[in-house]
Amino acid sequence: MNKMILFLLFLASCATPPPPPLPPHLVSTVMPKVADVPLYVDYTGHLEAITSVSVQSQVSGTLVGQYFIEGQRVTKGDLLLVIDPRPYEAALAQAKGVLEQTLASLHYAEETTTRYTPLVKQEFISQLDYDQYVTNVLVDEAVLTQNKAQLETAQINLGYCFIEAPMDCVTGKLYVKPGNYVDSNSNTELTLLNQIHPIHVDFSVPETDLFTIQEYAKKGTLELLIYPEPSHKKVFKGDLTLINNQVNTSTGAVLMEGTLPNEEGLLWSGHFVDVRLILEQQKGVLLLPPDAVMIGQNGHYVFVVKEDLTIDVKNVKIGQRYDDTSISIESGLLATDRVVTEGQLDLYPGMKVKLQGGS
Repeated sequence: MNKMILFLLFLASCATPPPPPLPPHLVSTVMPKVADVPLYVDYTGHLEAITSVSVQSQVSGTLVGQYFIEGQRVTKGDLLLVIDPRPYEAALAQAKGVLEQTLASLHYAEETTTRYTPLVKQEFISQLDYDQYVTNVLVDEAVLTQNKAQLETAQINLGYCFIEAPMDCVTGKLYVKPGNYVDSNSNTELTLLNQIHPIHVDFSVPETDLFTIQEYAKKGTLELLIYPEPSHKKVFKGDLTLINNQVNTSTGAVLMEGTLPNEEGLLWSGHFVDVRLILEQQKGVLLLPPDAVMIGQNGHYVFVVKEDLTIDVKNVKIGQRYDDTSISIESGLLATDRVVTEGQLDLYPGMKVKLQGGS
């Protein structure tokens, strides 16, 4: 009986067909892109106004006029603020009157001296009296010099009542509103003016990078790319215009400065930005999507599909990333290699695969 059961089980097992073979592993591939790309180094920097002016009153008085909107772009010579000019207009009128009085006195003294010059030779007047007439002329001339200086000072002080923009710039917040008294001796900042067209970007470079940057700078002006946002969606271009002449002994860094046109005025002083310094343009570089490059114990590698649709593994040396869409391959790969970009899981050398969308 047991033998019969075993025989029936044997017959049943013989009737079961073997499982079908597993389908080939599907992978997506891409050929390396050959392109000219920049060799660069990245740093963090901050924007600085070309010129920053703290507006302070040079005369005391009541602030009676505001002729700008806070945050407004103004041009050189635009009227910004007015200090009550009436006391200084009065001082100017007084200085003019004193000057005219001195001129009249000098004119009288000169005519008197001229008139008595022949008389002293004829001894009709004493030498002592004549010397007094000459002295009067000299005294009036000295007083006239003082009066001219006082008149010029009065004119300058009156001009200080009208505060104008010293350059094309962007105005800041007005800290003293019209109607308030301004004391010129208190060094009170009325507003801050920043010239941001063009604008500077300052960044520090490790001293270990200094020699390399200097070598590339000898070949010509180096370009800067400025990214004001972490996403790097917006970029501004400029030039490296300063390599400072000393290394900071405390930080081991060198200050460098670039200049950007900033024609639209979108960049503001004090903003921290990402700085990319372009050293040179590299020709014929192989580029791959970042997802195609794997990393293991021996470094970076890629899966390559050979002509017989089997897998090969190649160790590669990676370079720089470009906009998070590609990465350069410095060695280990050919432009004709078909590199796997999707489906790397469970791949191994010699494994047979099928191309996504192909045979």
